[in-house]
Amino acid sequence: MSAVAERGSGYSLLFDLFVANGHVRTLLTRALAGAPLRADEYAVYSVLFENGPTSPTELARILGLPPTTISDHARAMVARKHARRRRNQQDQRAHELELTPAGLAAHRATSTQFGRAMRAIEARLQRDPDLVRDSLQALGDAARRANAEPARDPVTGS
Repeated sequence: MSAVAERGSGYSLLFDLFVANGHVRTLLTRALAGAPLRADEYAVYSVLFENGPTSPTELARILGLPPTTISDHARAMVARKHARRRRNQQDQRAHELELTPAGLAAHRATSTQFGRAMRAIEARLQRDPDLVRDSLQALGDAARRANAEPARDPVTGS
């Protein structure tokens, strides 16, 4: 068990998450060196790969990212010809993003290297990956609910 994860260490759950995120980002940066996509890009492409055409609003909700960040990704993807915008079939005023054949190829090529990193983590996890995933999803859900509440002044509580 790492020093950060020891009970009673004085560190918070969010600090431990921050540290784990740093280690995961380092691993993915190394694992995806030379891949067509960075880890953050791969996440966006993966949602489009799994879900098909998706609105920017829905991408932001799924990924827990600000709409402006999704807009930046969408602009870059379209400029690379990895995605195209298309009208939403139910609401012609709205648009969705979908991967192009070039975007699918970039996702597929990056998947190979991402899979190696995933297997490296799972081989060293020492816990059931599904239980860890459930815990991470519960943490994400709690953060989403906390973000939905109005911001409070830490001093006055109002």
